Amino acid sequence: MRRLIFALAGLAVLATTPALADSCIRHDDLYNWSSINDKTVILENFRHEKWLAKLVGTCGNFKFHERIEIRSPGALGISCIEKGDSVITRDVGIPGRCSIVSIERYVPPAKDNKADTAMTPAKP
Repeated sequence: MRRLIFALAGLAVLATTPALADSCIRHDDLYNWSSINDKTVILENFRHEKWLAKLVGTCGNFKFHERIEIRSPGALGISCIEKGDSVITRDVGIPGRCSIVSIERYVPPAKDNKADTAMTPAKP
């Protein structure tokens, strides 16, 4: 009976894993990052989905593409990066530390398609 319960629990975890993967960016799924400014970082997973993390604290100098570290107390690799996690940078050996105050899916700004509309004939 115990084996059946453990097997059903394992299937339940596996069944919910794709939903978790789509709703957050996981610690072990971090592929790349870039910064808009010293308080905003864009995180990218291996499926090239992007997430916008807004920061508060003393980390900065994201001009140089160095390593960053994201720490979350008690988190596993499959845990989501979330509000309250720490972002740690190194600037000439001096560590900077920020906290994530919000994280959401990144939607790039819309491109201005004036050139496309100029070539499209107007409908009568």
